[in-house]
Amino acid sequence: MTMGKLLVCVTQLILLLVVLSEGSRRFCCTKYHQSPIPDRLLKYYIIQDAAQNCNIEAIIFRTVRNRLVCASRDSEWVQRALETVPE
Repeated sequence: MTMGKLLVCVTQLILLLVVLSEGSRRFCCTKYHQSPIPDRLLKYYIIQDAAQNCNIEAIIFRTVRNRLVCASRDSEWVQRALETVPE
């Protein structure tokens, strides 16, 4: 293989890796926040399934300070928050 062909192959491989990595930049919970957070500090939530390339099922809350907080659906405070915080 000539040096020119090798350079083209390497360049294409790098470009492919950059494009693929752009699509996979999303928040993924890997552990749970343990302390309860008051409902008034939570703006909304989304549900993370373990099947979405994340290793745990979680409720992801967005706080009024724009922080993302991962919580277990089984926690009592989370159950209460799910009743009042919009999805």
